Amino acid sequence: MNAISANIALVIVFAGVLIMGLALIARAIISLLRSFTPGRQSRPAAASPPLLSRAAGYSLGLGAAVLGAVGLIALLLFDVAPETSVLVGLGTGLVVALIALILLVYWPSRGEVEKALLDFDATGHRAQVVIDIPPNGLGEITFRDGQERVNLGARSAAGLPIGKGTTVVIERVTRRVAVVSPLDDDSGPVK
Repeated sequence: MNAISANIALVIVFAGVLIMGLALIARAIISLLRSFTPGRQSRPAAASPPLLSRAAGYSLGLGAAVLGAVGLIALLLFDVAPETSVLVGLGTGLVVALIALILLVYWPSRGEVEKALLDFDATGHRAQVVIDIPPNGLGEITFRDGQERVNLGARSAAGLPIGKGTTVVIERVTRRVAVVSPLDDDSGPVK
């Protein structure tokens, strides 16, 4: 009777870990999908940065989901000992999480020097649209940063089209894509 209750408890633990892993994966996917929606998506000034990046959350969720699923499969389908199912689930989950972390976090972050070049503070600069910005799509803007002329991909903050030649204000820049709003009055030089 003690072995049956231990197996039931282990099934509950594995199922809980699987559900938590799927919740982390869903959170990362929803966060990714929200980044494609138009409009202002900046974090409020008082908000702290997220505890986990989207990629790290997805990697940890994937590892937890694999741990739970492999543990359940080993315990229920292959009828292995509870200790073995825990070890197999932990080992498989850790390997999958590490591979996902390497692919999604480590390799992309190797270019941190390039990131500094890609993400710079152009907030508040006025720019000129040089390629039409379609609704919920990508166009191009140009502006001067000191003596240098900078061209960036751009999308509308409101998700509305912005025509070529329109003066816009940059709300933020992320990875060479500016989120812009049309300037109501065309007075003043482009910064």
